[in-house]
Amino acid sequence: MRYLRQPRGPGKGWVFKMPTPPELVGVPNPWDGRPIRKTITKGLGTRHLPSARKLRDIALGDIRRLQDGLRDGEAFSLASAVEWREAILAARQNAEDPRRVGIEMVLTDKLEQAEARGLPLDQLQRCARVASGKGFPLDLAHSQYVEARRPGNPYGYAPLKRSTVMNLDTAMKHLRAFLEDEAKTACLEDVTPELARRFRYDFLPSLRHHRSPQGLSAQTVAKNVNLLKQLWVWAEENGRLPKRYRNPWVFPRGISRTNNKREQVRENFQPEETSKLLAATERGTREGDVVRLAIATGCRADEIAMITTDQVKEGGEGFYLLDGKSKN
Repeated sequence: MRYLRQPRGPGKGWVFKMPTPPELVGVPNPWDGRPIRKTITKGLGTRHLPSARKLRDIALGDIRRLQDGLRDGEAFSLASAVEWREAILAARQNAEDPRRVGIEMVLTDKLEQAEARGLPLDQLQRCARVASGKGFPLDLAHSQYVEARRPGNPYGYAPLKRSTVMNLDTAMKHLRAFLEDEAKTACLEDVTPELARRFRYDFLPSLRHHRSPQGLSAQTVAKNVNLLKQLWVWAEENGRLPKRYRNPWVFPRGISRTNNKREQVRENFQPEETSKLLAATERGTREGDVVRLAIATGCRADEIAMITTDQVKEGGEGFYLLDGKSKN
């Protein structure tokens, strides 16, 4: 019976199961919104065959409607590209000639058709690179790395502190700016040792803003580079990078450097400046309360932003910092 399976064992109901049409791989399914993988499987909740057939036909109708209404943006999304990647890698392992895999040819045809319809070329190129295994997106690697190092992760990794996650977000933002990756099409493999060197020695020290008017300090530059290095180490360990690719953030040992601690150039607020700051924010609002907490406690803004209800004393008269950067 087409697309119907009944697992062995007493009380087992019928299951709808069919190979996923290539254009639907990675698209959210119509039942629970999860990305569709290589096979569509849906429990029908009945042991009665005639009822199972009716429910199968309904499920098939849902799939057909999904195909008819599929938008190009979903068909060539990052999630879809990752599913294509897994399917192509599996097909290559079982193929006599890994260079000629049917499902990869199907993807090539669909990409060409989408380009002819005017879909953005950078999106199609990213999809092709990811699906063919020639690139792994920075954006996806970043999110997977943070997830892999969450508290209680099953991999044995030391969990990242919340402040470290925020610092990594900042380092990735700087890297994207350096790569001019507004469309988020950059992949891990795009970062070569030469680009990493320029990012470290030229780009980061030149960044200036109100907190660092003279540019990022050597310590901040080193922190950014080390955070990115660890992400690449994880990517190598977990097969996100080709075997011959080497970590671009591992630099040869060079001339010893001093700590290069710059003098503090930020000045304390003057009384009139503090008054203006308080007048510009309202007590009881999120912004107003953060400003007042920072003034009263001397805590950094990111420290206050990470406070949870568990860190607040029961009576509300104070709070604890679990990972404070300094003694306040």
